Amino acid sequence: MITIIAFITLLIISYFLGCFSTAKLITKSYKSMNIYKVGTGHPDTQNIYRNIDKKLGIFTGIIDFGKMFFYLFLLKYLLNYPVIIELIGENIGTENHLLILGFAAVIGHCLPLTHRFKGGRGIFTYIGFVTFFMLWPMIIIATLSLIIVIFFKQIRFAQYMIVLLPPLINFFFVRDPVFLGKMFIVAILMGIINFFVSKKLGEI
Repeated sequence: MITIIAFITLLIISYFLGCFSTAKLITKSYKSMNIYKVGTGHPDTQNIYRNIDKKLGIFTGIIDFGKMFFYLFLLKYLLNYPVIIELIGENIGTENHLLILGFAAVIGHCLPLTHRFKGGRGIFTYIGFVTFFMLWPMIIIATLSLIIVIFFKQIRFAQYMIVLLPPLINFFFVRDPVFLGKMFIVAILMGIINFFVSKKLGEI
Protein backbone atom coordinates (compact mmCIF):
# COMPACT_ATOMS: atom_id res chain seq x y z
CA MET A 1 0.00 0.00 0.00
CA ILE A 2 2.86 2.38 0.89
CA THR A 3 4.48 1.57 -2.45
CA ILE A 4 1.35 2.49 -4.41
CA ILE A 5 0.84 5.72 -2.45
CA ALA A 6 4.50 6.69 -2.93
CA PHE A 7 4.38 6.06 -6.67
CA ILE A 8 1.08 7.92 -7.18
CA THR A 9 2.50 10.85 -5.18
CA LEU A 10 5.59 10.93 -7.40
CA LEU A 11 3.37 10.68 -10.48
CA ILE A 12 1.45 13.79 -9.38
CA ILE A 13 4.67 15.62 -8.52
CA SER A 14 6.12 14.71 -11.94
CA TYR A 15 3.06 15.98 -13.79
CA PHE A 16 3.02 19.30 -11.92
CA LEU A 17 6.76 19.70 -12.36
CA GLY A 18 6.04 19.54 -16.09
CA CYS A 19 3.25 22.09 -15.62
CA PHE A 20 5.76 24.58 -14.24
CA SER A 21 6.36 26.84 -17.24
CA THR A 22 9.97 27.94 -17.54
CA ALA A 23 8.98 29.85 -20.70
CA LYS A 24 6.46 31.91 -18.73
CA LEU A 25 8.91 32.55 -15.90
CA ILE A 26 11.83 33.49 -18.16
CA THR A 27 9.88 35.85 -20.43
CA LYS A 28 8.20 37.48 -17.44
CA SER A 29 11.40 38.00 -15.45
CA TYR A 30 13.69 38.92 -18.36
CA LYS A 31 11.42 40.73 -20.82
CA SER A 32 8.43 41.54 -18.56
CA MET A 33 6.19 39.90 -21.14
CA ASN A 34 3.20 37.58 -20.92
CA ILE A 35 4.09 34.65 -23.16
CA TYR A 36 0.38 33.82 -23.54
CA LYS A 37 -0.14 37.12 -25.37
CA VAL A 38 2.81 36.80 -27.74
CA GLY A 39 2.93 35.03 -31.11
CA THR A 40 1.13 31.69 -30.93
CA GLY A 41 0.29 32.26 -27.27
CA HIS A 42 1.93 28.97 -26.34
CA PRO A 43 4.59 28.88 -23.59
CA ASP A 44 7.24 27.05 -25.55
CA THR A 45 10.76 27.51 -26.87
CA GLN A 46 9.63 27.85 -30.47
CA ASN A 47 7.30 30.77 -29.68
CA ILE A 48 10.02 32.58 -27.74
CA TYR A 49 12.63 31.90 -30.43
CA ARG A 50 10.43 33.14 -33.29
CA ASN A 51 8.54 35.99 -31.66
CA ILE A 52 10.61 37.35 -28.76
CA ASP A 53 14.34 36.62 -28.82
CA LYS A 54 16.37 33.82 -30.40
CA LYS A 55 18.96 33.60 -27.61
CA LEU A 56 16.22 33.64 -25.00
CA GLY A 57 14.46 30.83 -26.88
CA ILE A 58 17.62 28.70 -26.89
CA PHE A 59 18.16 29.40 -23.18
CA THR A 60 14.58 28.34 -22.42
CA GLY A 61 15.10 25.11 -24.34
CA ILE A 62 18.27 24.34 -22.37
CA ILE A 63 16.43 24.91 -19.08
CA ASP A 64 13.53 22.64 -20.17
CA PHE A 65 16.05 19.97 -21.16
CA GLY A 66 17.94 20.24 -17.89
CA LYS A 67 14.80 20.27 -15.78
CA MET A 68 13.74 16.91 -17.16
CA PHE A 69 17.14 15.22 -17.37
CA PHE A 70 18.28 16.12 -13.85
CA TYR A 71 14.86 15.36 -12.37
CA LEU A 72 15.10 11.79 -13.67
CA PHE A 73 18.73 11.59 -12.54
CA LEU A 74 17.70 12.67 -9.03
CA LEU A 75 14.79 10.23 -8.97
CA LYS A 76 17.00 7.32 -10.00
CA TYR A 77 19.56 8.17 -7.35
CA LEU A 78 17.06 8.65 -4.52
CA LEU A 79 14.67 5.82 -5.33
CA ASN A 80 17.49 3.29 -5.62
CA TYR A 81 18.96 4.33 -2.29
CA PRO A 82 18.71 1.34 0.12
CA VAL A 83 17.07 3.35 2.92
CA ILE A 84 14.37 4.65 0.55
CA ILE A 85 13.70 1.16 -0.84
CA GLU A 86 13.37 -0.20 2.69
CA LEU A 87 11.07 2.66 3.69
CA ILE A 88 8.78 2.27 0.66
CA GLY A 89 8.93 -1.51 0.69
CA GLU A 90 9.79 -1.89 -2.99
CA ASN A 91 12.09 -0.37 -5.60
CA ILE A 92 10.11 2.16 -7.63
CA GLY A 93 13.24 3.51 -9.27
CA THR A 94 13.37 0.90 -12.02
CA GLU A 95 13.51 1.74 -15.71
CA ASN A 96 9.76 1.16 -16.11
CA HIS A 97 8.89 3.40 -13.17
CA LEU A 98 11.19 6.17 -14.39
CA LEU A 99 9.73 5.96 -17.89
CA ILE A 100 6.23 6.53 -16.50
CA LEU A 101 7.29 9.31 -14.12
CA GLY A 102 9.34 11.06 -16.79
CA PHE A 103 6.59 10.93 -19.37
CA ALA A 104 4.11 12.28 -16.80
CA ALA A 105 6.31 15.38 -16.66
CA VAL A 106 6.30 15.60 -20.48
CA ILE A 107 2.49 15.46 -20.44
CA GLY A 108 2.44 18.18 -17.79
CA HIS A 109 4.59 20.39 -20.00
CA CYS A 110 2.43 19.90 -23.09
CA LEU A 111 -0.98 19.80 -21.40
CA PRO A 112 -0.68 21.71 -18.11
CA LEU A 113 -3.73 21.74 -15.88
CA THR A 114 -2.42 24.95 -14.32
CA HIS A 115 -2.68 26.81 -17.64
CA ARG A 116 -5.93 25.34 -18.97
CA PHE A 117 -4.01 22.62 -20.83
CA LYS A 118 -2.32 25.26 -22.98
CA GLY A 119 1.30 24.20 -23.00
CA GLY A 120 4.21 23.96 -25.40
CA ARG A 121 5.21 21.22 -27.79
CA GLY A 122 7.61 19.88 -25.19
CA ILE A 123 10.39 19.05 -27.65
CA PHE A 124 13.27 20.08 -25.38
CA THR A 125 11.58 18.47 -22.39
CA TYR A 126 11.19 15.32 -24.47
CA ILE A 127 14.85 15.49 -25.54
CA GLY A 128 15.85 15.60 -21.86
CA PHE A 129 13.57 12.63 -21.19
CA VAL A 130 14.91 10.50 -24.04
CA THR A 131 18.53 11.51 -23.43
CA PHE A 132 18.32 10.09 -19.92
CA PHE A 133 17.46 6.65 -21.32
CA MET A 134 19.24 6.79 -24.70
CA LEU A 135 22.19 9.18 -24.58
CA TRP A 136 24.06 8.48 -27.82
CA PRO A 137 21.02 7.92 -30.07
CA MET A 138 19.60 11.27 -28.97
CA ILE A 139 22.96 13.02 -29.47
CA ILE A 140 23.10 11.64 -33.03
CA ILE A 141 19.50 12.59 -33.90
CA ALA A 142 19.72 15.99 -32.19
CA THR A 143 22.86 16.79 -34.17
CA LEU A 144 21.22 15.78 -37.47
CA SER A 145 18.10 17.74 -36.55
CA LEU A 146 20.18 20.83 -35.80
CA ILE A 147 21.85 20.57 -39.22
CA ILE A 148 18.44 20.28 -40.90
CA VAL A 149 17.16 23.35 -39.04
CA ILE A 150 20.26 25.47 -39.75
CA PHE A 151 20.71 24.62 -43.42
CA PHE A 152 17.20 23.71 -44.57
CA LYS A 153 14.98 25.58 -42.05
CA GLN A 154 12.83 22.48 -41.62
CA ILE A 155 11.91 22.81 -37.94
CA ARG A 156 8.83 20.59 -38.09
CA PHE A 157 10.67 17.78 -39.89
CA ALA A 158 13.48 18.01 -37.30
CA GLN A 159 10.88 17.69 -34.53
CA TYR A 160 9.48 14.52 -36.12
CA MET A 161 13.01 13.10 -36.28
CA ILE A 162 13.61 13.83 -32.61
CA VAL A 163 10.37 12.14 -31.59
CA LEU A 164 10.52 9.06 -33.81
CA LEU A 165 14.12 8.11 -34.63
CA PRO A 166 16.03 7.74 -31.31
CA PRO A 167 14.45 4.33 -30.46
CA LEU A 168 15.43 2.99 -33.88
CA ILE A 169 19.00 4.26 -33.57
CA ASN A 170 19.20 2.87 -30.05
CA PHE A 171 18.59 -0.63 -31.37
CA PHE A 172 22.04 -0.52 -32.97
CA PHE A 173 23.57 0.27 -29.57
CA VAL A 174 21.48 -2.02 -27.37
CA ARG A 175 19.68 -4.84 -29.14
CA ASP A 176 16.81 -5.02 -26.71
CA PRO A 177 13.46 -5.38 -28.52
CA VAL A 178 11.51 -4.97 -25.27
CA PHE A 179 13.11 -1.60 -24.51
CA LEU A 180 12.73 -0.63 -28.17
CA GLY A 181 9.01 -1.37 -27.92
CA LYS A 182 8.65 0.77 -24.80
CA MET A 183 10.38 3.74 -26.40
CA PHE A 184 8.31 3.44 -29.59
CA ILE A 185 5.16 3.54 -27.46
CA VAL A 186 6.51 6.70 -25.83
CA ALA A 187 7.26 8.18 -29.28
CA ILE A 188 3.74 7.41 -30.51
CA LEU A 189 2.19 8.97 -27.40
CA MET A 190 4.37 12.06 -27.88
CA GLY A 191 3.18 12.27 -31.49
CA ILE A 192 -0.45 12.11 -30.35
CA ILE A 193 0.12 14.86 -27.77
CA ASN A 194 1.77 17.08 -30.38
CA PHE A 195 -1.18 16.46 -32.70
CA PHE A 196 -3.50 17.99 -30.08
CA VAL A 197 -1.10 20.88 -29.45
CA SER A 198 -0.94 21.57 -33.21
CA LYS A 199 -4.72 21.40 -33.40
CA LYS A 200 -5.01 24.04 -30.68
CA LEU A 201 -2.60 26.20 -32.66
CA GLY A 202 -4.85 25.87 -35.71
CA GLU A 203 -2.13 24.12 -37.73
CA ILE A 204 -4.36 21.11 -38.37
